[in-house]
Amino acid sequence: MFIGTGWDIHKHSNLETLKLGGLSFEEDGFEAHSDGDILLHALIDAILGATSNKDIGHYFPSNELTPENISSMEMLQTILKKINFSRYKINNIDITIVSQKINISSKRDAIEKNVAKLLETEETKVNVKGKSVDQLGLIGSNEASAALVSILLSNA
Repeated sequence: MFIGTGWDIHKHSNLETLKLGGLSFEEDGFEAHSDGDILLHALIDAILGATSNKDIGHYFPSNELTPENISSMEMLQTILKKINFSRYKINNIDITIVSQKINISSKRDAIEKNVAKLLETEETKVNVKGKSVDQLGLIGSNEASAALVSILLSNA
């Protein structure tokens, strides 16, 4: 068994469309070098951790080496190929979005379905939860949102 954890946080921007779990929503998005999908960024880091690889910034630094506005789905697919992800079986993925601004309950089913599709696994192995922080700090003031991901893998 291999366990990995990942997390990401980005500042909100009303100039960007929200990308979350590889989907677009007509809400404020995030400031980022890429498309700012905090969920996929945290998922990539969890996968890299579980497979004993470096972090997302090693493969996609926030500079001229990584194209601006790169799709997080493209980043995920690149990592899955690089680490030969087909050698692993997903036992489960637990995702928490920490936000005062984003309503996860209205997006949960679509996100779970899309993440399962991106990883070619069953939807029942993907769980998405939303948490608020009772108006505390950057997240509580609607300035930023964060994602936390845990993944449990085994050999295929």
